[in-house]
Amino acid sequence: MKWELSHNGDGCHWLKIEAEWSELAADYDDIVAGFAKVLIPGFRPGKVPRSVIEQRFQRELVKDLSRRAAQRLGREAVREAGVESLGPVEATDIECEKGKPFRFTAHYHPMPKIELPDYGLLKTGDDSADPRDHVSRKLLDLVRFDIPDEIVKTELDSDGTAGSDQSTVEWQSAAERIRLMLILKKIARTEGIEVDETDVERRIGEKAVEFGARPDTLRAELEKGGGLQRLRDMLLAESTLDYLLEINKRRTV
Repeated sequence: MKWELSHNGDGCHWLKIEAEWSELAADYDDIVAGFAKVLIPGFRPGKVPRSVIEQRFQRELVKDLSRRAAQRLGREAVREAGVESLGPVEATDIECEKGKPFRFTAHYHPMPKIELPDYGLLKTGDDSADPRDHVSRKLLDLVRFDIPDEIVKTELDSDGTAGSDQSTVEWQSAAERIRLMLILKKIARTEGIEVDETDVERRIGEKAVEFGARPDTLRAELEKGGGLQRLRDMLLAESTLDYLLEINKRRTV
């Protein structure tokens, strides 16, 4: 894979990426194998010749390959460039044809520089109604950096409040949520805090009981639209805030 890094004045970076067909061949074969399970008149399930699949589903195969390859190669190129993406890596100008080099442009916003504060500055008072809220507010006050508008818009879309602008309470709240989560993730990486999958399953089970749903059904719903990752982020945030509270508790003893 080859890539060339550029950026523009609004903070968005992009990589022009090119990969030889050999780097996509396994993805293509896997996608074709998936289409072999589709029912086609005149053929038994799983016995459809590859040539028939490629001819009948050519457009769908290329579309699925473009999406999968752009996601994978985009992430790999960003890592090779030595940067971290804030938000998803978007692909445009895709050129995809079987047997030929795969080309596209990956757009992303680089992760802002986050300087963590002295954890001692996060100490809560005896009158703190919710210690987690107090620490969160302190972190937002002490750690300042800008969030790109496009990232805030994506957050608002996921909340169902699309159309809000920078003057609205919704916009400011979304920007603060993103900033707080980035700060907490930086602390989690620094301190080695992780979320175990058993914690995820436990929370899904608790919510399933609360909503009167089956855990597997709720999990399937969460997987749609990134809900499962948002749950993991929430659990990581809770664990990190509890870690900060425990540190300050020990310091006051």
